Amino acid sequence: MERHWSAVRSALCLGIALLLAAGPPGAAQQPPGVLSATDYVTVGRDGVALQTADDGASWASVTPTRGYINGVVSDNRGHFVAVASDGIILRSGDGGASWDLMTSGTTENLADVAWADDGRFVAVGYGGTILVSQDGGTSWQRRETGTPSPIMSVGTDGRGGWVAGGAQGLILYSSDSAATWGLTNTRVSGHVNGLASLGDGRWIAVGIRGRAASSEDGGKTWSPVETGVRQTFEAVAADSATVVAVGWNGTIARSEDRGTTWTGVTSGTRQRLTGVTVGRDGAFAVVGWRGTWATSSDAGRTWSVKENLTGKALQAVAYNRLPDLTVSGLELGEGCQVVVTVANRGPATVPPEGWGADVAGLRVLRGGESWVAVPMAELDSAKVLRPAGGRLTRGIGALAGTDTVAVEAMIDPHNAIAEAGERNNSRTRRFVCPAR
Repeated sequence: MERHWSAVRSALCLGIALLLAAGPPGAAQQPPGVLSATDYVTVGRDGVALQTADDGASWASVTPTRGYINGVVSDNRGHFVAVASDGIILRSGDGGASWDLMTSGTTENLADVAWADDGRFVAVGYGGTILVSQDGGTSWQRRETGTPSPIMSVGTDGRGGWVAGGAQGLILYSSDSAATWGLTNTRVSGHVNGLASLGDGRWIAVGIRGRAASSEDGGKTWSPVETGVRQTFEAVAADSATVVAVGWNGTIARSEDRGTTWTGVTSGTRQRLTGVTVGRDGAFAVVGWRGTWATSSDAGRTWSVKENLTGKALQAVAYNRLPDLTVSGLELGEGCQVVVTVANRGPATVPPEGWGADVAGLRVLRGGESWVAVPMAELDSAKVLRPAGGRLTRGIGALAGTDTVAVEAMIDPHNAIAEAGERNNSRTRRFVCPAR
């Protein structure tokens, strides 16, 4: 039994008239060039797309198409790409508030989409379809696969390795950034509905009736894995050694040893669960039918569930993993030198364009008036702040006199970089500099 394609086919009778939608009424307008700090976007039946900026406490909804949206992914820069029936590919540049239709070059039903740090998107679907975009999801090129079979899932290890899964255990693998693909099989009967990379060449594949398989060589060869589950798995996600798979009748199973042994857990819902991702601070987020949203902050052991976010079945969810630049220190050093410490609290890296001309930097006010402005390329030429956890301390300039003066330091003062939080980008302190 296919995981949801009967629903896809029934949805086709609705047609594929595209209704490009503006953001929801009352949505905050972003300044030009500023990307949204959306946390999650989830998509599903009848073209529904929901987005949240507060970890799921509140949601806004748009309907960018009338088809069945099957997959969605973020590029960790505030952009999202979604794939749907009839070859529909949608792209959002504002965190899911509005969507544009891209030319895909196919009318095949598209099932899943993934993204790698090199900027590459890969979408898969029926008819052995694999599409690749290297320009942010704007244009797409088809890759030869050597199979006409449906391809239902795709993932990447972030290092040029890709794996796609399809009907009857089909596996396609690539080690050259999705340029060419080899064919193999999991040797487990049933469709491969979900894939997750655990690094070092290890992959986990899940499918119908609780079946799973693992690979240690980037997807070339596979071995069966016993999960103890008999319900069909729809999706799987991994965070370090912890793996979580979700499926029919509220099924959730987890593994703490990189997918070798599995334990079923109580989800708190009987709804069909269809999508899972890793979100903020390693939390798992799950979506499903009847507008179900479930989260776990303890590696999948316990779950908080909400239903009826929408009257539509939700199919997939993506987390917008963003950096978080902050002024973590503002001190007065020797010789009345103002010293500023800036950090990237993560969870993501700062994109390379953060070092572009006139994009971002550090601005310091003294007594409410502009004092120092340093572009990122000069402030952090070694890109120490690019990775999560990056920390940089710099002397800015010396104060003089004995009067108390307020000093405010701001990183990325124009909010040119999409961040997990924009409210911690500045810090103010009052200093008294001894007379010289």
